[in-house]
Amino acid sequence: YWIAFTLLLVLGLHMIYNGLKHDHEEEQEKPGSHSFWILAVTAFATSIDALAVGVGLAFVDVNIMVAALAIGLATTVMVTIGVMLGRVLGTMVGKRAEIVGGIVLIVVGTTILYEHLTAAA
Repeated sequence: YWIAFTLLLVLGLHMIYNGLKHDHEEEQEKPGSHSFWILAVTAFATSIDALAVGVGLAFVDVNIMVAALAIGLATTVMVTIGVMLGRVLGTMVGKRAEIVGGIVLIVVGTTILYEHLTAAA
């Protein structure tokens, strides 16, 4: 959970920095020019929770195929909704979309950290 928090915090701060930097520049990067690496690191950071869930599921009597299918379906639906909302909000928010995205990543990372720290206590 510390790794997920740190990666999401760094990505979020990077996005906020880029969003603020672009306010003062006339020329912006092409959309999607760095999206692969952002997606890869974000996917890794958010999947650390899935690793913890997988370890937990190993200790209970559960059909792993059903669990994986349910988790995969829920994740697909949520990511699809997020992308659709992001596109709509991105056109409405404009240049500030990257700042909002950075804040969202920091909130997600902080939530992951908080949930794990309070569960351990």
